[in-house]
Amino acid sequence: MVFLLFVLNGIQAQKDSIAVKGVWRTFLVHLPKNYNGSQSHPLVVNMHGLNSNAEQQQYYSQFDKVADTSDFIVVYPNAINGSWASFGNDDVDFISILIDVMKSKYEVNDCLFFTGMSQGGFLSYKLACMVPQKVTAIAVVSGNMSTNLQNNCSLNYALPIVHFHGTADELVPYNGSLGISMVEKTIDWWVEHNQCVALPIYSKLSDINSNDGSTVERNVYFGNKNGQEVAFYKITNGGHTWPGAPIDIPFGNTNKDINASYIIGGFFKKYCKSSVATNESYSVVIDAFPNPFSSHISILAPDDATFTLYNAFGQKFYEGNAVNELDLSGLSNGMYILNVKHDSMVYTKKLMKL
Repeated sequence: MVFLLFVLNGIQAQKDSIAVKGVWRTFLVHLPKNYNGSQSHPLVVNMHGLNSNAEQQQYYSQFDKVADTSDFIVVYPNAINGSWASFGNDDVDFISILIDVMKSKYEVNDCLFFTGMSQGGFLSYKLACMVPQKVTAIAVVSGNMSTNLQNNCSLNYALPIVHFHGTADELVPYNGSLGISMVEKTIDWWVEHNQCVALPIYSKLSDINSNDGSTVERNVYFGNKNGQEVAFYKITNGGHTWPGAPIDIPFGNTNKDINASYIIGGFFKKYCKSSVATNESYSVVIDAFPNPFSSHISILAPDDATFTLYNAFGQKFYEGNAVNELDLSGLSNGMYILNVKHDSMVYTKKLMKL
C-alpha cells in the first residue's frame, strides 16, 4: 500500500490544524471558486495513501478542478507520519472532529463524502462504518475493505459507493491478501448490504488511449430505492494508480480511458441534490462534466431523459437517450449547447471543448 509521489509546487489551498487527543493534526482546505459564504456546499474528505500527504493527494487526484465545477468544499487531511492507523479509532476520531470543525468554519450542508487512494481508500470504508455523521456516498481508488471490518461494520443504511481497482495492482492485490478479501468479494459485500439486485448493468468502456496498457469494465448494481447503487470500475492490467492522474507513478499502468476524479465528482453530485444548480423546484439531478472538456463528457440524468447537443450556431450534432459518457473527441474546439429533457423540464448547459 505504499504510495510515493513527488509533485510540483504552486497548488493553492488553506493550511490549517486542530488538536485531537493532544496531537496537532494538519489538513488543507480547498474552497470552490464561487465560494462567498452565502450558500452551503457539500463536503468531500479526500485522503492520501501510505507515505503520501495532503499536498500530494491534492495534486495527484486533481480533485480541486472537480470541486470548482461541482461547488464542493474539499478537505485533504494528513495522516501521522504518512500512515493512517490500521488499528484503533484515532483517525476516525480525527476525521469526525475535522468534519465538525469544517461545518463550524465554513458553509457546509448535509452532504458528506469520503474518497481516498490506497490506504486512504481503506480509511474511507472504515469511516463509512464508524463515523457518527451520516455519510452520503464514498469513492475508493486502489483501496479495499478488510474482512474484519466487513464482519463488524455497524452501518445501518444503504450507502452509494463507487470503487476503482486494477487487476495488476501489486500493492493492494485484486485477488486479496491476508485479512483482506478479493476486490470482487468486497463489491459483493456492498451489493448485499445495499440490497441491490445481484445482476449488474455491465458495459465495456471504449479503449480511448491504446497506449496506457489497460482497459476498463464497468459494473453498476442498483436496488429498488434511491441510494442503493454500487458502481465498480474494473481496470484490466491497471496498477496501483489513480485513473486519469496527471502523472504516471511507478506502481503499474495508469489508465487514461477514464478520469476517476470526474466520475467521482459526478457520482457524489448525483446523491446531493442540494448541490445542483437547476430550477429549485426540480429535485432530479441533471448535470454534465467536465467543463471545459477535451474528449469525453459524462451526463448525469435519469434513464428516461433525452439529450441534444448543438454547436454555437444551432447545428445539431448528437441526440438520443441519456448516457453516462459521451465521446466528443471528433468535434472541433469551441462552445456547444447541451439540452437534457426530462418530463416537462429542459436543462441547458454551455460546454467548452478545448
